[in-house]
Amino acid sequence: MVEARLLGPESIPVRIRTRIAIKDVEIAELYAALDVLIVHYQDQDAVPKTLAAAFVDIYNGFVQRFEQDAEQARRLEDMAIALQDKAYQLLGA
Repeated sequence: MVEARLLGPESIPVRIRTRIAIKDVEIAELYAALDVLIVHYQDQDAVPKTLAAAFVDIYNGFVQRFEQDAEQARRLEDMAIALQDKAYQLLGA
């Protein structure tokens, strides 16, 4: 679920770039899945490469430079920051 939501042709970052709406439930499901993975990997020395790759440049995947209203820009930035925080927890930084 995490890889599907963050990587690939229909991922959330791609949908943001192409201005396709992101539902709050999709983000909530992503956060919940990440919380499960954080617990699962907390005592392990490594995570799968594709899972780690999902977080490469995550902030820029969500914070776009095109014209958008202030509320939407804040929402996307808040998501990016939350995902960065979860990445730090998952990857042990």
